[in-house]
Amino acid sequence: MYSIPRALAHTIVAVFLSWMFFMAGCTSFSHLTRIPPEDHDGPQAIHCSACHMQQYQEWIGTAHARSFSNKSFQEATETPEEDSCLRCHVPLGIHEREAEARSFHRDEGINCISCHLSQGKMHGPHKSSALFTPHPIEQDPFYLTPALCATCHEETYSQWKKVAAEQNLRSCQQCHQSTKQCYVSQGTNLFSNVLVSFEEKVMACNHSITLEKMSNFPDGVNMTVHASQKVKNTPTLTIKIRNNLPHNLPTGTFGKKEVQLSLLFFKGDSQVAEKRLLVSDEGKALVAGETKNLIVPLSHEESGADTLRLQLERHSSNDPERPPIVLSSKIIDSIHEAFY
Repeated sequence: MYSIPRALAHTIVAVFLSWMFFMAGCTSFSHLTRIPPEDHDGPQAIHCSACHMQQYQEWIGTAHARSFSNKSFQEATETPEEDSCLRCHVPLGIHEREAEARSFHRDEGINCISCHLSQGKMHGPHKSSALFTPHPIEQDPFYLTPALCATCHEETYSQWKKVAAEQNLRSCQQCHQSTKQCYVSQGTNLFSNVLVSFEEKVMACNHSITLEKMSNFPDGVNMTVHASQKVKNTPTLTIKIRNNLPHNLPTGTFGKKEVQLSLLFFKGDSQVAEKRLLVSDEGKALVAGETKNLIVPLSHEESGADTLRLQLERHSSNDPERPPIVLSSKIIDSIHEAFY
């Protein structure tokens, strides 16, 4: 059977794509790399979704996408025009290390061009394997290093760097972004789908960057529990909490944050008691590698419970709509037997 040489096949497809561009009146995607005043409106994230729908859908549900529009930021910032705030909440060009505030489409917060656009090119960790690139692309190892996050997360980066000086650590991305084998482009139209057919799969990072997703570091915080009669023959729990993360707990430059320990006591299916203890906050954080011991005397009712559920949670009073982030959890099935 006769087969078309690969080079000829690529030529045919290239001609076909050029014809598609011409017929659609879409001769370029250069508007994605132009910013005001050259291009008054400036590119939007939805424009990128035509060829990168998967990344767009991952991003749109994140705190990054809401960094400007979220209620807590709007209420906490008396003068939202302050560049010191906006350079991280609506940044343009974090690749330059000194990001400037974006003047357009601020409702998108930290969007695609915030991280990927630099000097008229879209930068990323992978080179393009597509048959045709509709805008300039540059492979850049910067995207695999903590420097990517350092522009805005300066305090946490400083904590990480201090620990990294003594040991070999994972990068921010390795803990906060899961990876998967996929195509860089997932299109929504015939043109982008044709491009994908010539791409090679790469190990790409998920763009759903949230604190709730820490699957790459399940032992970031360890919690051990020991029962004794330490305090005046009172049933007592000694709870050890160790921060194995390469930064403080909690961490972050702005906002009120607390790490709390929740203890729920059950007799059968009924909850009979609850305790909530403060472990650390932004004023007195649990630093990397530090262990904190909590001595918790229990009442007769609490020590006589069948089951104890412990949950270590990160709370943010600046964002009351956001549910607590569970850092560690443990269930003791027979607390009564532990004491008696």
